[in-house]
Amino acid sequence: MNVLLINPPSLSVYNTFGLSLPPMGLLYVAASLEQAGHRVIVRDLAADGVEVADADFRGADAVGISSDTTRIGRALHLARRAAGFNRPVILGGPHPQFMPEEILAGGRVDAIVRGEGEAVFPNLLAALEARGDKSQVRGIIFREGKQIVRTPDADPVDVEALPLPARHLVDLHRYRASMAARPITPMVTSRGCPSACHFCSSSSFFGRGWRYRSAEAVLAELDEVYNRYGFRAVAFMDDNFTLAPARVEQIADGIMGRGYDLKWWNLSRVDTIVRNPGMVAKMAAAGSTTVYLGIESGSDDTLNSLGKNTKASDVTLAVEILGQNNIESYGSYIIGNLNESAADVEKTIDLAIRLNTNIAQFSILTPYPGTRLYEEIKGRIFCRRWKFYDGLHLVFRHPRINRHYLQLLLIKAFVRFYRRSGEASAGFSQAASRGKLTFRNLAACVWELVIDFHLGVSR
Repeated sequence: MNVLLINPPSLSVYNTFGLSLPPMGLLYVAASLEQAGHRVIVRDLAADGVEVADADFRGADAVGISSDTTRIGRALHLARRAAGFNRPVILGGPHPQFMPEEILAGGRVDAIVRGEGEAVFPNLLAALEARGDKSQVRGIIFREGKQIVRTPDADPVDVEALPLPARHLVDLHRYRASMAARPITPMVTSRGCPSACHFCSSSSFFGRGWRYRSAEAVLAELDEVYNRYGFRAVAFMDDNFTLAPARVEQIADGIMGRGYDLKWWNLSRVDTIVRNPGMVAKMAAAGSTTVYLGIESGSDDTLNSLGKNTKASDVTLAVEILGQNNIESYGSYIIGNLNESAADVEKTIDLAIRLNTNIAQFSILTPYPGTRLYEEIKGRIFCRRWKFYDGLHLVFRHPRINRHYLQLLLIKAFVRFYRRSGEASAGFSQAASRGKLTFRNLAACVWELVIDFHLGVSR
């Protein structure tokens, strides 16, 4: 079959900076479809200059669209276009899986793939091609009359057996993200997360069992990225790349053994860094330049309420260990947690300034469908315009903070952090220069953050 896979454009105001990366989940599915004998076209609308032409829909026997919460409106628009050409439409990604009634209500979507699509999607296409019974395909949701049918779970994917993502199906030069003035490309080396933080849907989507690729398999993909595609910078996008420190050290040894001039970025937990300073030293020797830390808060009570299972006392030590190895810290903070007052938010901002990480990302607590948080507070949600579920808007009635004031606190957090010193301001300017940050984009960002949101929730 001829299969058209689409990645909708991103709506997040974080993309004001013009940064973009290839859609790895979609490229993994594309590789599995090619392995099953299908012909695949990928249209990534988040990349510059990429659109979906009518001819793309006409030439497809089936259309697959991936979407998270903020992009579901765009995804459904694309589904309507595809349905207009009488093409079967399959949606994947976290939001469709967790909100199937909403997705299937319009009659434009034929099926939703639950969880990982590498095995499910080819099996579904085989059923469609044979005009078989979709109910025999495990891992999907579809409508049959007035009923929503949810088939049994598919088996978790063996990540070691997956083909490498089909990077050849996109123009890698269209993406704009860099590290140390080098174009960067993403890699994924594991799936699943045992942490199950209350605000994150990863464990619901991929499962709490952590499945990882061996160091040898990771290095084989690095060989392709480095030698075939010419990249000298990599972002490891795993929820927690360092969960198995011995594997990280093996990957670092492999990078150094190959003599690769490579810079790389990854996510980690604070407690993992604190317990494994030797791993951090080896990471630095192998080219690690930046580690993203989910710091979230300086309050143990707040961290416990988020299900983080980390200690605030470890945060300073983790940042110090990274700094001692000349690795930049990228700190992530969540403000507006349910137990917080405005004074508590101010303390989080003070913590970020005191830690003096190279970069800070502040987000408002957001109840994404599929999370424990969503189930806990869905009765308090006042905004269900999904494009505002971007971490920059308060979409539920907070028990202790006025929503307008929390928006101002978010802006205050960014201003205080990035104006704390000349070096910080220079870092912000350098980050902006990596993308397409213009006055027009900033004006659009402010409109989206403040004015459009308040107009939108009143409609």
